[in-house]
Amino acid sequence: MATPGTRLPRPRQARGFATRAKLLRAAEELFTRLGYEGASMSAVALRAGVGVGTLYHHFPDKRALLLELVDDWGERETQARSGAADFEAFLGDDARAAIAGLLRGAYQRLRKKPSLYLVVLSLADRDPDVQRRYQRVSRHAIERWRGLVDFGQRRGLFRADVDPAAAALLIRDVIDMAATQVLVRDLADPGPEQVLRELINMICRHLLEDEK
Repeated sequence: MATPGTRLPRPRQARGFATRAKLLRAAEELFTRLGYEGASMSAVALRAGVGVGTLYHHFPDKRALLLELVDDWGERETQARSGAADFEAFLGDDARAAIAGLLRGAYQRLRKKPSLYLVVLSLADRDPDVQRRYQRVSRHAIERWRGLVDFGQRRGLFRADVDPAAAALLIRDVIDMAATQVLVRDLADPGPEQVLRELINMICRHLLEDEK
C-alpha cells in the first residue's frame, strides 16, 4: 500500500523503467561476454527481447549504455555497507588468510566469469567519461580499504605505522594494475598465479609485518 502523499509511477513509466533495466542487464551480459567492441546495439536489443527502435529510444548509442552501467555500479557502491561488524566478520582470527582469500576469490571469479570491472578497466585509459565515472566507484573501494586498515590497527592486527588513507589508495591502485595486466592484457610472463601470489604477499607484508 502506498504511503499517503506518495505518487506511484504511472503504468507507462513503470514499463519504461522495466524496459530500461532489461536493456542494461542485456548490455552488461554482452559487454562482459563479447567485449565492448564485440557487442552491437542490435545484439543488445535482441538479447533484451525488444526492437532496436526501443533500444535507441532509451539509449542513443552503445557508449550511453556503458556509462549508465558504470553510474549504476557507483550507486551500488555508495549503498554498500562497510562498518565495524563487517570488518570484524571479514578479518576473523586470521587477517592474512582473510586478505588472501579475498584477493584469490576475486581473481578466480573474474577468470571464470568476466565482469563489468574488466570492461571498464580496458576502456578507462582511453575514454575520459568512463574514467571519471570509474573514479567514483574506485573512491568507495578505497574508502572501504581505509576503513578496514583503520579497524585492523585498532584491533592490533595491522601495523600501527601504516597510514590508512595512503595504504588504501596504493592497495586499490596495485589491484587495478594487476587486473589490467593479467586479465585485460593477458600478460603471459610472469604467470597469473605468480602475480597473484606476489600481490597477496605485497599487501600482507605492508599491512601485517613489522619493518625489519
